[in-house]
Amino acid sequence: MASFKPSNILIFGGTGTIGKYITAAVLRSVPPFNITLFTSPTTAATKTSLFEKWKSQGLSVITGDVTSDADVTSAYHGIDTVISAVGRGALQVQINLLRLAEASDSVQWFLPSEYGTDIEHNAKSKDEKPHQLKLKVRKFVREEIKRVKVTYVVTGPYFDMWVNAHPGVERAGGFIPEKKEAYVIEDGEGKVGFCTMPE
Repeated sequence: MASFKPSNILIFGGTGTIGKYITAAVLRSVPPFNITLFTSPTTAATKTSLFEKWKSQGLSVITGDVTSDADVTSAYHGIDTVISAVGRGALQVQINLLRLAEASDSVQWFLPSEYGTDIEHNAKSKDEKPHQLKLKVRKFVREEIKRVKVTYVVTGPYFDMWVNAHPGVERAGGFIPEKKEAYVIEDGEGKVGFCTMPE
């Protein structure tokens, strides 16, 4: 892996909350890569202007079902690097994506959807529902993945999600500027580092 350089990249979840920023950044990267986005037929039909913009920058698009072994195996043909940016509702499918990557002839590197906070940071992490699914993915990687290199990208929390905090997630902290309200975590004395989604 030391001399490995990615050249053919496949992205899952590339139009979602964080995925659209990842896709745009990879499209801007130098040197350029061969970039393919795997998406559902529904997403391809409803986000046509976004896809047209990205296609003009060199993106290829494959439509299929992320839960179909045949569709994913076909998409992996010739791919050396997989970036997963699947959302909370699809985190569990990464176990099969990883299993199929391990069985492929070409995939060498897989980056699971781990963006944001570190799911193994403290004892409370295991109690957060999305973290439970991500922990299952990490367990599968530790126990089953032998050939493919797996890298977790942990950015810390996104400031974008703390501004205009959504109702029901007050315990995660946040701000609502127009109401001049802030949700403080614990005693309010803790330190936190942020990044933004474009970063």
